[in-house]
Amino acid sequence: MSDGLRAGDPVLTARSLSVRRGGRTLVAVDDLALYGGEVHVLLGPNGAGKSTLLHALNGLEQADGELVFTGRPVRSRRGRLALRRATAAVFQHPHLLNTTVQANVESGLRLRGVDRAEARRRAGEALGLLGVAHLADRRPVKLSGGEAQRVSIARALAVGPAVLFLDEPLASLDPPTRRALVDDLLRIFERSAMAVIWVTHDRDEALAVGDVITYLEEGGVVQTGPALEVFARPATASFAEFLGLETFLTGRVVNGADGATRLLLEGGGELFCADALDGPAVVAVAPEDVVLFTTRPDEHATSLRNVLEGTVKAVGPSGRLLRVDVEAGGHALGALITRAAFEDLGLAVDSPVVAAFKASAVHPLSRQERRVAEAGWSERGGVSWR
Repeated sequence: MSDGLRAGDPVLTARSLSVRRGGRTLVAVDDLALYGGEVHVLLGPNGAGKSTLLHALNGLEQADGELVFTGRPVRSRRGRLALRRATAAVFQHPHLLNTTVQANVESGLRLRGVDRAEARRRAGEALGLLGVAHLADRRPVKLSGGEAQRVSIARALAVGPAVLFLDEPLASLDPPTRRALVDDLLRIFERSAMAVIWVTHDRDEALAVGDVITYLEEGGVVQTGPALEVFARPATASFAEFLGLETFLTGRVVNGADGATRLLLEGGGELFCADALDGPAVVAVAPEDVVLFTTRPDEHATSLRNVLEGTVKAVGPSGRLLRVDVEAGGHALGALITRAAFEDLGLAVDSPVVAAFKASAVHPLSRQERRVAEAGWSERGGVSWR
């Protein structure tokens, strides 16, 4: 099926799509489109409705609204069956038959009426793409988790799907196995015109694989767009927090005659920031973008245009790094640094510190969030979202 597609072709479109159960709406999407040659990631916290939406898109979940597949409306049970036959799905846990790897990968083809010789040839090609052709005679019980998931993906790819649905495909794998599988999948996707829709709650995974990101919360779409643009300009405070932008500051954006964009901070002070429209604004700063010093850095020797002098208020672990909370001029900032850097700087709670970050690290939120600029300050120095 995917052989007839071209990159950029609209493959699957959903309009006014919703899933309701027991009088409750689980997911509702006004408009979503999948295009050939594109990896579209459904991102969001657990319970956001990502998997429910994926199942509605591939016909596994009864939904209201309109689905259009390769130009044809999907309106009946027969239409949903045709959609499922022309697509393929892979889930978090591989569901393999108790037979050989070769037979597992051939099974989807045989169900679609492909003759035995052709099924064997296409299965062999798919196993080769995933690097598991040498496992063709093994049974699932003899496979590792990573090998089993590669076989499951090979089975899906073998049918030549117009759309490949991936529901948390890496969630049960260890980090090295995940990285290797992502590399191989991206290589495969680059050479294919099929559309890919990938569900994950992992923001790093989403950015690594996604061309387009749709972020969902409580069954609704918060934001959708090109991956780098969405990550650089999250539309809401909750999405920014999900991405790790834990520091929020309010003020007024002013575009100066010198061409620089500044945020005049509520309570005093100013920051250089990314381009934004004049007026009330809320901005977010990621802790990994904040650099700490014990003395003020030379402004001519660094690109860190924003420099705030303050005090260390708290220190705590954050994975392999340390999270350092800084109060600077009544504003709270978070910074992530290595333990070695913390010790080299000689920092401790209540010690003076200088926090610095680039103008490009200051992310103005969208216009719809500016109403929050009137909400006041919370105890941690960020915005009190209402």
